[in-house]
Amino acid sequence: MARIPDTEIQRLKEEVAVQRLVESAGIELKKTGKDWAGRCPFHDDATASLIVTPAKNLWHCFGCQCGGGPIDWVMKRKGVSFRHAVELLKDDSALAAESLGPAGEPVKRATVRVLAPPVTLDADDRALLVQVVDYYHQTLMQSPEALAYLQSRGLNHPELVEHFKLGFANRTLGLRLPDKLRKAGADIRTRLERIGVYRASGHEHFNGSVVVPVLDDAGGVCELYGRKITARLRADTPLHMYPPAHDARGRGVFNLAALAARIAGKSARTTANAYRARISSQTGR
Repeated sequence: MARIPDTEIQRLKEEVAVQRLVESAGIELKKTGKDWAGRCPFHDDATASLIVTPAKNLWHCFGCQCGGGPIDWVMKRKGVSFRHAVELLKDDSALAAESLGPAGEPVKRATVRVLAPPVTLDADDRALLVQVVDYYHQTLMQSPEALAYLQSRGLNHPELVEHFKLGFANRTLGLRLPDKLRKAGADIRTRLERIGVYRASGHEHFNGSVVVPVLDDAGGVCELYGRKITARLRADTPLHMYPPAHDARGRGVFNLAALAARIAGKSARTTANAYRARISSQTGR
């Protein structure tokens, strides 16, 4: 799977205040020296054994021995994975004031998503694929890892990236869909599998890949092409990713001529040929 950059993890640990997360969960904290104390929500706590240390941006409960930084708090409080907690912290609105459950009850795995879904459940298949393209494009623009890959291949021209809607799949799409245990979540995953975005296993097909939309003759997105960006792959993992039902003869093009017309000082034919050669050779390595 695509790796979360260490710089992003460190940024969240430093910039997201644990004290704010704890208080936004409805827990009253009282000053005790340099620390703050409150009742731990993860067990029946009558002695205010939860300690928050702002100077280190850490929390620790002397009752249940849980603790850590902001990511650990969200994982424990929401019952989500490390990656999901990171996405929640990046989308600060998803961590707005929440209600507390009965103290001491085990934290259940969350089945109601709080991250805004990037797709509309009632969109037709073509519109759904376009929405996925838009989400992957936004993900790429926020991914230092993917942008560094494009730069290493000489494909980091802003107009090229924007016009082709180059994207990056990093397994975060599923974190924003309704949970797979709910009907809406199961239905949307079935549709995403049908259009080649998901696999029958329930995983994103293009995970860890830069994604290029392929256009049909009418200019609409008809399928996606992906290229893995990391060398840390299993021996049997292909670098080039096509939709599961891909026709080897191809059903579309990257619409290079349209991009060429927007590059000042170059003829459409010359620029299209140049970018065709660059994309083919650089992603083909």
